[in-house]
Amino acid sequence: MKKHVMSGLVLAASLAAPAFALEHEVVIDHAEGPIAADYQGTVTVETRQVGTAGVAGRPSTLACQWNARLEVERVATLGEAFRSQRMLREDNVANGTRPGWCETQNKAIDRIVEGRRDTIRTAMLALVEQDRAALLAEADSAASGTRG
Repeated sequence: MKKHVMSGLVLAASLAAPAFALEHEVVIDHAEGPIAADYQGTVTVETRQVGTAGVAGRPSTLACQWNARLEVERVATLGEAFRSQRMLREDNVANGTRPGWCETQNKAIDRIVEGRRDTIRTAMLALVEQDRAALLAEADSAASGTRG
């Protein structure tokens, strides 16, 4: 019995499923022209099975720990000469623990993550703002390389 429980724990330990996607667009003024940046965010929920199922008469410590990660892909263009792509990531935008097996908690976890959509969108906008300086530096570097 222990082998079956342990194999189930290992199997569920790193399951990940996309919860929902986010989009955002920005146009940044630059000396060479406007930079158009498209951001595509995806929230992925990872689960990890912890504890053990209790035998008759003993309480179960079985629980599903989950963590939501935000990954944002940015594609930016400046005219025909400049195209930049970058992946941004924010771990732990939401997390929690649910009692029982992870397989039976997926829908409940997805509802919790969906309920935190505003918080996750705020985290995405913070990543977009942090990316602004890097994007401008890339555009400046590309523009100085084409002037030569």
